[in-house]
Amino acid sequence: MSLQFQVPQFVDVEDKIFGPLTAKQFLMFVVNALIGAALYVAFPLPVFVALIIPITIFFLLLAFYKVNGRSFVWFLYAVLHYVLTGKLFLWERRGETPKIRISSITAVETALARRGVRSLERVGAAAESRIQQLARILDTSGKVVEEDLPAPAGFERA
Repeated sequence: MSLQFQVPQFVDVEDKIFGPLTAKQFLMFVVNALIGAALYVAFPLPVFVALIIPITIFFLLLAFYKVNGRSFVWFLYAVLHYVLTGKLFLWERRGETPKIRISSITAVETALARRGVRSLERVGAAAESRIQQLARILDTSGKVVEEDLPAPAGFERA
């Protein structure tokens, strides 16, 4: 016996509370109506109409318009945040940078000699030729036969 449960699909969709309106949309209509009532009482009719039209358009944008799938409120917040915050970004070095100190080249060469490398020049030449080999392999999409490649500097092919 297996139990099956319904998993909600659209969890980012707001619930419709007042008919086809969400709670935010309904609240914006109420605020718009209250502002309109206050303006109607305070101003004569031509001034009231001139003021209420842009205010109503603004509240309609807040309630219904979406920019890139996000509400106009978030878009307005992003615009205000961008306009009001500073735009100059400077990199500031904090504290002292650690310094690497090599006592002598001979110490490095002895450490490399313990690992089987004879000289720094040979390491550099081998690394450089290996990089050239890899570049050729990449340029030819891997269709290079090993015999076509030159032997690395200081090494012989067996």
